[in-house]
Amino acid sequence: MMQNIELLRLQLNSLVTQARHDLYRLQSLNDETVKQATLQRIWDALSMIHFISELLAGEAQTSYQISAQQPVLPPSAQIPAIAPSQTAPAPYSQRVFTIEELATYNGKNGRPAYVAVGGIVYDVTNNRGWAAATHFGLTAGKEYSREFLSCHAGQPSILAPLPVVGRLA
Repeated sequence: MMQNIELLRLQLNSLVTQARHDLYRLQSLNDETVKQATLQRIWDALSMIHFISELLAGEAQTSYQISAQQPVLPPSAQIPAIAPSQTAPAPYSQRVFTIEELATYNGKNGRPAYVAVGGIVYDVTNNRGWAAATHFGLTAGKEYSREFLSCHAGQPSILAPLPVVGRLA
């Protein structure tokens, strides 16, 4: 595990270096096409930096739980927690949803569409994969940890771009 953490840190440093270089280079570019490609590369690097930092934070949280001797899911079933995005209406640590309350966020009658995975509640209202508040037969307003693990192998990169709106009680 420590080797994986070190690899993530190295990748994080590489991405920061790339983003700094691209930002410096951006000020001297005149070609709009090259500018757009550079801006996209910066955006991609920042997205990966955010994702990796959240993985590292999730690992730190898992380590803390283990040291506190709290029950922890086996590594194959863990879904790293993704921190709240800046678009979350309330701080993630302050908003707690019951399963009943989550069910009201089903994307119907103008309501937002929320789903929970790994105890985190995500807003899927504007996500293309959740058009009409459904995703391959799943409907918004429910908890989908098992489905996420079985379909997406628990890949947190899929959840990273979704706004976090709270946690499930």
